[in-house]
Amino acid sequence: DLIEAAEEALLTLETNPDDTESVGKVFRAFHTIKGTSAFLELTLLAEMGHHAESLLSRVRDGEIRYSGGYADLTLRALDMLKGILVSVEEAVGGSPLLKPVEYDELMKILENPEAAGVSAQEDSINEPRVGDILVAQGKIGREKLEEIVDDCHDEKIGTCIIKSKEVSTTDVGQALRTQKKMKAGKQVVESSVRVGTQRLDRLIDMVGELVIAHSMVAQDDLILDGSNIELQKKVSHTNKIVRELQDISMSMRMVPLKTTFNKMARLVRDISRKVGKKVNFVTEGEETEIDRNLVDVINDPLVHMVRNAVDHGIETPDVRIKNGKDETGVVKLSAYHSAGSVVVEISDDGKGLDRSVIIAKAKEKNLISKSPDFNDDTLSDKEVFNMIFEPGFSTAAVVTDVSGRGVGMDVVRKNIESLRGQAEIRSEMGKGSVFKMSLPLTLAIIDGMVVRVGSETYVIPTGSIIRSIKPEKDDITKVFGKGEMLSLQGELIPLISMSGLYEIESTEKVDGILLVVIVEDEEKQAGLLIDELIGRQQVVIKTLGSTVKSTPGISGGAIMPSGRVGLIIDVAGLLKFSNEVQEGKKGDGFGAGNRQALAA
Repeated sequence: DLIEAAEEALLTLETNPDDTESVGKVFRAFHTIKGTSAFLELTLLAEMGHHAESLLSRVRDGEIRYSGGYADLTLRALDMLKGILVSVEEAVGGSPLLKPVEYDELMKILENPEAAGVSAQEDSINEPRVGDILVAQGKIGREKLEEIVDDCHDEKIGTCIIKSKEVSTTDVGQALRTQKKMKAGKQVVESSVRVGTQRLDRLIDMVGELVIAHSMVAQDDLILDGSNIELQKKVSHTNKIVRELQDISMSMRMVPLKTTFNKMARLVRDISRKVGKKVNFVTEGEETEIDRNLVDVINDPLVHMVRNAVDHGIETPDVRIKNGKDETGVVKLSAYHSAGSVVVEISDDGKGLDRSVIIAKAKEKNLISKSPDFNDDTLSDKEVFNMIFEPGFSTAAVVTDVSGRGVGMDVVRKNIESLRGQAEIRSEMGKGSVFKMSLPLTLAIIDGMVVRVGSETYVIPTGSIIRSIKPEKDDITKVFGKGEMLSLQGELIPLISMSGLYEIESTEKVDGILLVVIVEDEEKQAGLLIDELIGRQQVVIKTLGSTVKSTPGISGGAIMPSGRVGLIIDVAGLLKFSNEVQEGKKGDGFGAGNRQALAA
């Protein structure tokens, strides 16, 4: 925790070297590490902590300025402390505690930085500017901003932007607050208590069981017949308490993305220096909370995308100037809540994706037809950009230790989809790119629409539902090779018979009455034929056995108030499975083993 706090303060200090509070925070962290390590006789840690503390002491006393080489040196010392701590943890398990290879060299530099050529000269990291922040937020174009800057003389840039009426006063004010936050890095520290993850998980599981048990009581005939008013009142009051307890316990799973975002700030800093580029890193929505079990899983996708934005997206300063851009590129990492999901976006104002290069590479890898008769224009930008998610796909001309080996992007998408999330790329040549990942707010509960098909109960995530309708028979038509289609507002939407797909006895067409739930995944819509729409409900997600887990279109299970198991629909998987069955790729499609497992 001390090292994480020190790293965050060091990055803040680099954008605002006069921030005495950050200097003090880092100094205290190094001092504590030194003292604790000496007490525990961890000599390597104590010595490194002592020399790092001495360097920060010079910064605190105003002898040197924390920038340039001094900033690099301090962060190197911090990384060394991290590495030694890992070695200490391994040594506890029986491994030998060895001195890191670069330890002696770094100690020598820390003893006399100036003799080693270290100075405060800054070479690539610039202070975040209001204009750059507004461009990163999409509030104003780069060219328009440069016009305003050229006409702005004695006044502040923010004032000139407001006078131009290109951006509202509110947006400029928000950008100024973002700039101030990036400079100062102030935060309100809440008191907290450490609780083991196993105990927390157990508590949440038991609250989930309590919710299920209470739902069963509420569905009892003694309650439903309405004869005992007092009992109904008590059950209703208990329901409020149980729901509040559930909300509180679920909030305990949530953690802000701030720590993850801070790691990306360090990554951008290091990579930009390594590849010789100037980059302003802007964050927005770092206080957005996400299920703590998602944090570690999304770290790798974020690292890949941030690395790509800096290495492949942002151009070198000379190229940017030649193209009429500011020599400093902008990489923005933002997070926000949307329709029950957490959306994380990584955007840059770099060169963007080259559609023709991607298509050429796709033909080389036989992903699309090489025939001269094939018209590349029939492919949408979305289809073209999604090709970079294919295994081994890379358009990098040179392979470096930063990126370009064609590994990672397919893993990025698999990791996101394994969390019931979605990945999307938007790009404009010469303007930049945006990578967007949408993730569920939590892995523990889901807000869904409960439906019945035959004797089986299913839960459809509400985020995937467009609407539910009762179509007339005349609205249903058969299209050769595509099966039944629903005519809705002038568009034909494929119909999926849930009973037919999973071979369940159904009453979905009894008396000519149809019930259809329109669902959507990545702009692809379909209508699910069901027997009964039971209602909206929050359910606690339960993992399924290995046999049922492999069932196409099913992502999990939930205990319903009746005590029966409801199956949670994976809309993306369901649509894919239905298409494969329709195209004859899977023959029978479901198989006896899956049918028996589903029935069980």
